[in-house]
Amino acid sequence: MLNEKLFVSHFVGENIPTWPCPNCGSHSLSCTKDQFQKSYKTPIDPNHPNFDPEWIEYVFSMNLKCSVAKCSSHVMCVGNGGVSQEYLHDGSGNWDWFDSFAVTFFEPPLQIFVPPKETPLDVKKSLKTSFSTFFSSPSTSLTHLRSSLEVLLGEMEVPSVNGKGRFFKLEERIKLLPEEFQEIIEPANAIRWLGNDGTHAGYHVRKNDVLDGYRIFEHILKELYPEQNAPIEELVKRINDAKGIGKKS
Repeated sequence: MLNEKLFVSHFVGENIPTWPCPNCGSHSLSCTKDQFQKSYKTPIDPNHPNFDPEWIEYVFSMNLKCSVAKCSSHVMCVGNGGVSQEYLHDGSGNWDWFDSFAVTFFEPPLQIFVPPKETPLDVKKSLKTSFSTFFSSPSTSLTHLRSSLEVLLGEMEVPSVNGKGRFFKLEERIKLLPEEFQEIIEPANAIRWLGNDGTHAGYHVRKNDVLDGYRIFEHILKELYPEQNAPIEELVKRINDAKGIGKKS
């Protein structure tokens, strides 16, 4: 399940979020204090008589490691930061300045959501491209998410050209979905609209807009590749094949 709180907020000081590992999917990426490095983006003298904390701009990097022993994957993260005033929860009623940071890039990219296991490989690769630009360019992520829908329709053998060799628009391809896939037509159209906004200049795309797209795409994949139904289907088949409990050896 997609946890949007991990992907839209800044982190303050040393309160680094525990992000999901791009390899195993567990929420297990952690960073030790010595693996977090910050520097002033441009030289600043905090002892200058006219110094203002709002002058501060940071760049940072950190080396994250998956805490799951069988995985132990490493992820590099970079970003920028500054300072922000935060309320002190000590009963004093005062405010103070704290370092505040925002990620711009993970390598390898985080999986914003984990596709069902049966999702075609090319769809997973296309989604990974969308995930890779989520923090640095949300509009690009939406454009790539639209491309992921095109790839998915291709995997479903929805035609991309007509009999005369003319390429179908995405809207036309969605209308060509077979009867058994009618339930994903409206969600697919929502992805199409979001992708259009990501592609066209003049739209201010927020991370929350991209997360909306990811939630919808995740829903589409779960409709097409419902992992939760697989055990029941296998159980039904085994019982029907055995015409009941079956003989024990």
